[in-house]
Amino acid sequence: MLLELNIKDFAIIDNLQILFGKGLNILTGETGAGKSIIVDAVKLILGDRASQDDIRSSKDEAVVEAMFDAASLDIAGILESAGLPNEENLIIKRVINRSGKNRIFINSSMANLSILQDIGSRIIDIYGQHDHQSLTKSEEHIDILDAFAGLMGLRSDVAKVYREFFSIKSELDNLTTDSQRLLEKQDFLSFQSKEIGEAALKTGEDWELKKEKEKLANAEKLFEAANSGYDSLYASSGSILERLSQILNKLKDASKFDEELKPVIENMESAVCQLEDAATSLRDYTQGISFEPKRLEEADNRLDLINKLKKKYGTTIETILKKKQEVDRELDNIIHHDERITELKEAVLKAKENTLKLSKKLSEKRIDSAKLLEKKIEEELSDLNMKKTVFEVHIEKNKDINGDFILGEKGIDRVEFFISPNIGEEPKPLSKIASGGELSRIMLAIKRITTTGKIPVLIFDEVDAGIGGGTAEVVGRKLKEVSKNHQVLCITHLPQIAAYADTHYSVSKEVCGGRTVAGVKELKADERISELSRMLGGVKITSKTKEHAMEMLENAREGA
Repeated sequence: MLLELNIKDFAIIDNLQILFGKGLNILTGETGAGKSIIVDAVKLILGDRASQDDIRSSKDEAVVEAMFDAASLDIAGILESAGLPNEENLIIKRVINRSGKNRIFINSSMANLSILQDIGSRIIDIYGQHDHQSLTKSEEHIDILDAFAGLMGLRSDVAKVYREFFSIKSELDNLTTDSQRLLEKQDFLSFQSKEIGEAALKTGEDWELKKEKEKLANAEKLFEAANSGYDSLYASSGSILERLSQILNKLKDASKFDEELKPVIENMESAVCQLEDAATSLRDYTQGISFEPKRLEEADNRLDLINKLKKKYGTTIETILKKKQEVDRELDNIIHHDERITELKEAVLKAKENTLKLSKKLSEKRIDSAKLLEKKIEEELSDLNMKKTVFEVHIEKNKDINGDFILGEKGIDRVEFFISPNIGEEPKPLSKIASGGELSRIMLAIKRITTTGKIPVLIFDEVDAGIGGGTAEVVGRKLKEVSKNHQVLCITHLPQIAAYADTHYSVSKEVCGGRTVAGVKELKADERISELSRMLGGVKITSKTKEHAMEMLENAREGA
């Protein structure tokens, strides 16, 4: 249930707050007063695209905020998946900024348009004054039938298996028609795989080669430094270790007279051990130094090859090896091209059979439901002063020139509504013969019988187009019936409909400070009589007009 709507600096609305009630909420007012602007604001809350043109002139941003009673909404799963808080009330806020930095908030947390649209589709259904035009598009009739019959779940299953069939068939078609290109590509991929494979690359090899190359190129310097260090430490006469030993011996003799020298001696003995180890390591190091020019040339050539491959296949050895894996996989698919075609042919037949089987099941259910839809629509139209109207649902199978079924995401059927509003006339396509007023009533009838109980809020924007008199009263009664299970918001110009309101709002505009401002006021009992009188009699309101308005309200209360 929509509890509250706040609109600021949106179109001709300055600052507006509307508190909505249960049941049937009616909004009335002169043409151009701003009624449809309120609906446009609600559409923003549902996820319609925002436009800077909607921002009130001289203002930098417009804000639309709505609060719903979350208890009646089926959105907990969406909120949880999106990481949004699930609270007692659902609060949605849209901010439109001239800089283009528009923002969406759901329960005070930032959200994106996709999440908002998903939530919006579950809380409000809007039927605008131009929605009846969808009835002139026969391709949309199938959606109406499926919604009425509760077949959207089965249709979703059909769409899923059809997409699987289409994906497999597309792959088969590509392989079948692309044989020559694949053969040419096979030669190219084989060359790439061979070139990388023959290099026999190893991860980290380039780094090891660079170190080895640098060592080989500086072998003489390395040998000279290490050998000189070995001689100085150990091998030469008067070496460092020899002199340290002499000093150590003298200190040991002296320590007999003063024990304070013992820690120094221990440290020197430790240093001697470490220097002996260092000397041994330097000796071993010199023995391992290579002076082979041929090995330096080999390392140089190997690095050149690796760098060449890096330029062609990737910046690292890892990426080159990964490239080879990709090439080999693709090459394997091409090499086994004929085998894959055979597999795909079998898979296409199986997928087609599954799709056709499910599509036929969907078609049978449509045929079963079509008669009930026809009966329900005719009953509703009879109440809406279209008595004896014949409404037919024509279902034909989509077939090609060979008589084979044409599969699609919606199945194998083509659905179109036919109507005969006059007795004795053959039913003809609805899109070709129905008038605007008839289309409005037909759409209202469809909404009346197809609206799902999962959508808690329904908005009807001037559904009274092309009707009047007794028919308008019936429309009001129908809306009242719908409002028993849904919260209904309705914009109307007809007093016969407005009389059925549980809560009646007057929308008006006035000039304040040189600017036009729209406002909304909830009407009390006597104010409702005045508004209905205005709708009945225009500018001049007489006592008879007021009596008629009171009578209309009384009849509506009794009829409800």
